[in-house]
Amino acid sequence: MGRERIKPAKSFVNRSLLSYTDPHGNISEQYRTIRNNIHYAATEKKVRSLLVTSPSEGDGKSTATVNLAICMAQRGDRVLIIDANFRNPIIHQIFSVQTSPGLSNVLGQQLDIREAIYNTEVESLDILPSGQRFFNSTELLDSQLMVDVMEYAAAHYDFILLDCPPVLGLPDTNALVSKCDGVILLLKSGKTQIEQAKEAKRALLFAKANILGVILNKKSV
Repeated sequence: MGRERIKPAKSFVNRSLLSYTDPHGNISEQYRTIRNNIHYAATEKKVRSLLVTSPSEGDGKSTATVNLAICMAQRGDRVLIIDANFRNPIIHQIFSVQTSPGLSNVLGQQLDIREAIYNTEVESLDILPSGQRFFNSTELLDSQLMVDVMEYAAAHYDFILLDCPPVLGLPDTNALVSKCDGVILLLKSGKTQIEQAKEAKRALLFAKANILGVILNKKSV
């Protein structure tokens, strides 16, 4: 299922894909631990959709999203990454595909979701790029069409990860909180200030997010 890759993924040889290129390394082991902790943190129901966000851009949330997804796929789950960051999409660059068609095209009813999903070289891992940027991104993400996207993903994948914009200063992420089973807040070591972290947590809780945990990251993508 999904679109074929457009060109070989030269960017697979970079730090954004260490769980794939170096599955036995220390960083890969850390992501597997995070993967397992997410499972243990889900006390009331199984977590199948996870939103990953951070207080600001450049905190490394896309790297975390990709490596978590790889570790889940390596465990045998069918995984879909959805790039919901219309303002600064990264996922298509990591996997060397075009940004469009993608999520925004599906939400704009320009094509079926099956036409916008790409296979990756990681077995059992697919991606839905962001697509072209629309001026009404928040409204699209907060629409019934986005609910339909999540329902389709849940019917065809074991796990869905949403790479989202920063939670502070932008309404897009909070529009998606209710559509996911859990939220991971990523903080960058040496960059994220304590008050920023607290403000991000307050914003997510205001949107009634189920915050499963926090990742302290040293890299940024």
